[in-house]
Amino acid sequence: MSKKKIETSHLVNAPVEKVWANISKASGVHEWLPMIETCSLEGQGEGAKRVCTTENGVLNETILKIDHENKTFQYAIDEQTLFPISDIVGTMSVRNDKGKTILDWNLDFSLEDENIFSIIEQAIAGMYAAGAAGLEKTSN
Repeated sequence: MSKKKIETSHLVNAPVEKVWANISKASGVHEWLPMIETCSLEGQGEGAKRVCTTENGVLNETILKIDHENKTFQYAIDEQTLFPISDIVGTMSVRNDKGKTILDWNLDFSLEDENIFSIIEQAIAGMYAAGAAGLEKTSN
């Protein structure tokens, strides 16, 4: 098992306040991340449980941090069957860039088979790019 990190950065052509509102509400992920079919939230704020469904399985998540001051949202994926990875923590941070938004979306995880890292990295980067495009649509 080795710890891995995937770091992505996206320019979102939408105001940072609106992008942050979409991310920080924790629910509604299906509105901006194409692979998510449904998203439900039990509880509010840090410690809330989020369940997102895809055509390939369910993601059971725990909200770890919603930092409005620094516009940072962090979640753990406690259970999933989409990728052969574990100990998963995602972090989304947004900042203003001349009226647009820079979205940094990173994923930390453990991986058993080093040989599949590049495949996972490509899949995650593509998914996050689609999420950034979806956030742009829903934030305008």
